[in-house]
Amino acid sequence: MKERLNLLSNRIKFLVHGFFFSTAYHIAEPSTILPLIVSYFSKNDIIIGIFSSLVRGGAIIMQLHMAFHAQAYKRVLNPLRVLFLFRLLSWTGIGLVIYLFGNVNPVLTLWLIGLGLFSFSFTAGLGTILFHELLGKVFTNEYRGVTWAYRQIFMGIGGILSGIIAGWIFNRYEKPASFAYAFLISALFMMIGYIVLGTAYEWEKKNISEKEKNFTLFISNTISLLKQDKVLFNQIIICLVSYSYLFSLPFVIKYNKPGLNLGGLALSSAVPLLTGSVLGNVFWAKLASVNSNKLIVRLSFLMMVISLSMALFHANIFIFILIFLLAGSAADGFRLAFKNLVLNLASEEKRPVYFAVQNFITSAGLFFSIPGGALLKLIGFQALILFTVTILLFGLFFSYKLKDI
Repeated sequence: MKERLNLLSNRIKFLVHGFFFSTAYHIAEPSTILPLIVSYFSKNDIIIGIFSSLVRGGAIIMQLHMAFHAQAYKRVLNPLRVLFLFRLLSWTGIGLVIYLFGNVNPVLTLWLIGLGLFSFSFTAGLGTILFHELLGKVFTNEYRGVTWAYRQIFMGIGGILSGIIAGWIFNRYEKPASFAYAFLISALFMMIGYIVLGTAYEWEKKNISEKEKNFTLFISNTISLLKQDKVLFNQIIICLVSYSYLFSLPFVIKYNKPGLNLGGLALSSAVPLLTGSVLGNVFWAKLASVNSNKLIVRLSFLMMVISLSMALFHANIFIFILIFLLAGSAADGFRLAFKNLVLNLASEEKRPVYFAVQNFITSAGLFFSIPGGALLKLIGFQALILFTVTILLFGLFFSYKLKDI
């Protein structure tokens, strides 16, 4: 078994997939570009928050259901390939909807975009369990941590390319046709990434869990797991708190923007967000190689606090860029560290369950932009930023309870 772990060819396929998927996905980056697209069809802040959450959230309950089945899977690539196809069709469909109906019926277009984003997110909820089972299966702890940091660097580079492409499209073509072209062109990048990862080398898993007789019994066992494993429980709570930046970050581009056109906003928000991802992951890779996930979490909390605090002041272009530069690095730090922490903690046979439990509970944080939009109307932008920073500071304090496994 050992000689099959840490294959360079598998690392390369995860990196290539990350680059092409990120290039596609960040055409509609949910903290920067997607709010601009949705605000063209609706000025309602709550609607913007809902759509931002849709593309992030995934079908949360389905993650547990997939883990219920996946704990008994010896191989995961075949069902993962099917889900790749459904995600690709959903993303392409959004572009076609905007192209066909964007000028004719904005309300119908918005509903159909929401349906496409939900479908894309729903299949992600299923696929994320299989994807991370494959990731945990083919790499050892340290090799996986470094691979994921490298992958996030490639994703950042792909996202920067995506921001440049989006800026060019938005400047060259009129709205809403430019939105349609962005989704359709990005679907080609997405397809390449899916094809490459679909050819990864996977072997038959020996240590599997016997599936419970029904899903209700699985849920009961999962609740017992949370009660027994205090390390997992504390980790989940801190991970959930780390998502609190989403209360306010999606609204920074609308309420604290310099005087730029649509293309300029796409470049000056999405590109710094992803440049921060690239630069941060060079550092995160060093820490991941020595399993210092706890330190990554602390530094990420600190960087996000600094980023959002700067949004309290009227942004010139340099401050605006720095906000998203720090936020991009911090968000990737959270993603890398908590992913490593849960995969390191879980035994081989229970890996899908541990990941699904953490992801299921913390996925609630992906929807924080919805109450964020409601709070924005009630208390205003600056008060919302202060509220978010306060929660992040609590997260920083409690992150000292985390344990590196």
